[in-house]
Amino acid sequence: MKFLSQKKREYFKRIKKFREFPIKKKNTSIGREKLIKKEKKLKEPFKVIINLKVPSHVTIFNRYSRKKLRKITTKFRDYYHRSDVCLRLDFSDTKQMYSEGTLYLLAELETLTLINSSILFRIIPSQEKIVNQVLEQTGILKLLKQVIKFEEGEFDESVKYWNYASGHNSEIDSADSMLDDFDQILSEDTSKNIFTSLTEALTNCHHHAYTEKRFPSETKSIKKWWLFSHERDGVLTVCVCDLGIGISRSLTRNTPDIKEDWFGRFKGFITENKGKYDRDSAAIKAAIEIGNTRTNLPNRGKGLNQIINKINTMCDHKASIAIYSNKGSYIINRGLVTGLPITDIINGVAISFTESIEGTVIVWQIPLDKQNLDEALVTSDE
Repeated sequence: MKFLSQKKREYFKRIKKFREFPIKKKNTSIGREKLIKKEKKLKEPFKVIINLKVPSHVTIFNRYSRKKLRKITTKFRDYYHRSDVCLRLDFSDTKQMYSEGTLYLLAELETLTLINSSILFRIIPSQEKIVNQVLEQTGILKLLKQVIKFEEGEFDESVKYWNYASGHNSEIDSADSMLDDFDQILSEDTSKNIFTSLTEALTNCHHHAYTEKRFPSETKSIKKWWLFSHERDGVLTVCVCDLGIGISRSLTRNTPDIKEDWFGRFKGFITENKGKYDRDSAAIKAAIEIGNTRTNLPNRGKGLNQIINKINTMCDHKASIAIYSNKGSYIINRGLVTGLPITDIINGVAISFTESIEGTVIVWQIPLDKQNLDEALVTSDE
């Protein structure tokens, strides 16, 4: 047996060391990264994980689902000023997200993130792919800095056409692309009417919604509006939301510009309809029926009265509108809500709720009429 010489042994040691150097370097790098992450984690404040179960149906119309949703959004206030919280929103049992409930949830979530930028979120996705797609399409996932992977071309037809915009003033510029889409699917008259109605709703929001604290402990107000549009099965649904004081509170504010006879007329209307409507629903109906505006200011718009009148001229009296404010609602139903009677402006349905959304949501449902109009023009030419 032949032994290696001292010179050969030293040579092979150098070769071995040379070959092992990249591995050691990589292991050292990995160890350093782990140490940095560990030190960074130790420096971060401890986050208390709060689990919030999202209801099976995200809506503010159904009383049971509304109560469940309000339980979550009311809880948000507890974490407006805490830096040690991670909210885990559990959508695992959520089966359907309606436009008005989804917009309301988004508004509450964005308000929370703007008030408390240090709060963290986690998402437990739904077992329903369409629900996860809605979370993506409406910007909720982006807002909460969460990612759910979707396959290319996977989005359902019912989700593809959700659009979202928001703003701080009465201008609707941030929704220009959405309004351009309306021109493609609505006749010129209907498109103008919905534009006028949206502008009026945003004007009301800007001038009236945030004039007082939303709730007594509020220390910071996010004076925004949120807007959704959703096209499906030949119908355009448009929703606008604000998280202000609500219609009933705004109507009873005493300011120098109030018309002299406003409070007398308002009180008389509420008294007259006391047995028929709850106070919040009666206030909505009063805002519709008592004149155009409660003020003498020319720049304050014409109020809900104009919004309702525009609905009455749309699509051959086939458009619907639902106004939800605080605990009340008023619905002119021409197909918007199944199970409710078809109504006109005068006999709209008022539904009261036990939980207040502490804000206002208006929902329009408009049949697409551009194609029908074009077909009628072609027929007349023939």
